[in-house]
Amino acid sequence: MPINLLPQLLIIDYLEQTTLDQLAALGTEVIYLPTATQSEIWSHLPQTNVLILNSKVRVDRALAAAAPHLQLVIRAGVGMDHIEVSYLEKKGITVKNTIGANADAVAEQTIGMLLTMRHHLLRADAQVRDFQWVREPNRGHELTQKTVGIIGYGHTGSAVAKRLQGFDCRVIAYDKYTSGFANNHIEEVDLAQIFEESDVLSLHIPLTDETFGWVNDVFISRFKKPIYLLNLARGPIVSLPDLLKSLDSGKVISAALDVLPNEKLDQLTTEEQLIYEELFARENVMLSPHIGGWTFGSRENIGKMIVGHVENWIASF
Repeated sequence: MPINLLPQLLIIDYLEQTTLDQLAALGTEVIYLPTATQSEIWSHLPQTNVLILNSKVRVDRALAAAAPHLQLVIRAGVGMDHIEVSYLEKKGITVKNTIGANADAVAEQTIGMLLTMRHHLLRADAQVRDFQWVREPNRGHELTQKTVGIIGYGHTGSAVAKRLQGFDCRVIAYDKYTSGFANNHIEEVDLAQIFEESDVLSLHIPLTDETFGWVNDVFISRFKKPIYLLNLARGPIVSLPDLLKSLDSGKVISAALDVLPNEKLDQLTTEEQLIYEELFARENVMLSPHIGGWTFGSRENIGKMIVGHVENWIASF
């Protein structure tokens, strides 16, 4: 950090004013540019000690080279697929996220979307608004005595499992990197059991080279029973063309997607536009604009964790 200067924090996404005030109270210079263009962000990097962002830019080698005094990067969220973590850490730059801050929010939306799918609530609501009183085609499916499979048993996956306890359903979970989490309400299983026994599949895993396009034709074909599929993790984990095929075949009964591979709907390729139009036209697909973790409570939690990360960084000197 430049000598005799306050640590400079560059914040390029929206934060609460209370969070900004708390950061300033730590003895920092807060540069708050939530609407900054790429060139404006780049112009501030040479003086930046701490970069706080959501997902506005890729934090890669080029950005690190433009920020010679950068010591701390904080992701105001969980996923860090747009941050070259290993490279930054090799350069001595600490990388933090706010893992767990929005787990409860995502878990609540997961349950809401699951119940809405299984009870046809979107269709029923639309029909009543159209003065159609249709009951039998909207007969629902209870969760009782069904098996919900969770892939990814971190903060969010475990929060989903906790909320399923009152539904008298069986909950099984698989996590490649975590074990020993079974209790009276959750069974720890291998991936083969997920395929064999699940009626519902809920994804709560990060986007990595391994999980990119993982949920495809081959993956879905391994399920013994038709499933309800929920993705509130990262869009590129699910192959949309393969999902459409699975919806056509009945292997996927219904899908709930809070995320999409390309969430910039005004910047779709021609191929993406055609796929999205087909997906959006389907009555058995539920969509939301990546808002699972986008709640007032999660925003407050994220702010507290950001302040804690900066406070710990300052205390390390």
